[in-house]
Amino acid sequence: MNEGGGKRSDDEGDDLLWNDFESCAQSVTLLYRNPSWKAMQTAAASTTQLYKSGIEHKKKAYDRGFIAGRQTLAREIYALRRYNGVSLDDIWKLLSKIVCAAEYGYSSRSPTPEQTDSPAVSFFQQALCIPANVACPQRDTELNSFLSRQVHRRRKRRHSPTEFPYKKIFRS
Repeated sequence: MNEGGGKRSDDEGDDLLWNDFESCAQSVTLLYRNPSWKAMQTAAASTTQLYKSGIEHKKKAYDRGFIAGRQTLAREIYALRRYNGVSLDDIWKLLSKIVCAAEYGYSSRSPTPEQTDSPAVSFFQQALCIPANVACPQRDTELNSFLSRQVHRRRKRRHSPTEFPYKKIFRS
């Protein structure tokens, strides 16, 4: 894929999304100015079109990111093979283990790297493995307590009857 063609397609997708947004904004504005059944139908149709365009744009962006990630991984593997003298069989074994685990849902969150002869392969394998302390239960509880404190702190408080400022006026 050449850079110019990919960039032009991205710009066209952005323009389409922007045009759908403008159309939606105009139809909603028209609905507020002239609340009629026809304006409601037009606003609903343009809002639906904006939603569909947004979902399609998101899917394309995800696909572009996925392809870019795969290309980066391929370049890193090629560089590893080229400069460190790692055998192709070791790389295939490593990648097939990761792909098979992901496809069939086998895997734990932290696969243990196999011991290999080559230090380059073991280094590469350690880089692909997720550390065991990523999902620490202590951190989860800290995050939950932090969020609950923030929600509690920012909620609207009700005044108790004893804190009512005009209490003395009503008793007099």
